[in-house]
Amino acid sequence: MFRLANFDDTNAKEDGLYRYLSLAISNTIVDCLNDYLNSANTYRIFYDTFFSGEFFSGVSKYIKPQAPCDNSNEADSQVGFEFTRSKMERMKEKMQDPDELYTFDVFEERILFIICEVNAQVSKTKEGKKALDPLKAKVETAKKELREKYGLSAKNANDYSKKMYLVSSMPLKDDEDDNIIFWDDDYAFYWKDGFISGIEYLKGVTGQNAGYGYKYTCDIFSDI
Repeated sequence: MFRLANFDDTNAKEDGLYRYLSLAISNTIVDCLNDYLNSANTYRIFYDTFFSGEFFSGVSKYIKPQAPCDNSNEADSQVGFEFTRSKMERMKEKMQDPDELYTFDVFEERILFIICEVNAQVSKTKEGKKALDPLKAKVETAKKELREKYGLSAKNANDYSKKMYLVSSMPLKDDEDDNIIFWDDDYAFYWKDGFISGIEYLKGVTGQNAGYGYKYTCDIFSDI
């Protein structure tokens, strides 16, 4: 399940409020990931919209695609397609583990950011608002329980209940105190020039100074 921001996680397994929030948020993220992963066509559209083009250019020099490809551009895209899907599957596994606290690596955070942004935009449409109707009861129930069982203020209960069940309410906020899950916007810098450049940034001096470095970069590839 997801590590929460601004909460003491020393005794997270025994902390009723921590588990209540984290398990709900984690399940919401899993459901959202499934929306993309359970349909080959939906995942293809997601990948082509946010990761195709030049983003993975050159990656097939280092990683070979599992599927046969006719040229290097096709190989780059196929590697990216396979890698991104593997990372999304791994994100699901992390969220479905009720005994460990996880955060996402900087590539997985980019995926989460995209998903949150897409949902935030869709939620403003007529169809999106209609799709949220089944979740309103969950939000209201959580709001009541957060106040009555866990003693939260009306403001926090209202805020947390939405972030528990509405991905459109999870986008990263500028003020860290406004974020319920533990993440930051480093993804915006590291992947701004594409995947290969991002890897170089992460394992180089820039990444080392930010607490990343070579081992962290290797873990991005091994943690799939």
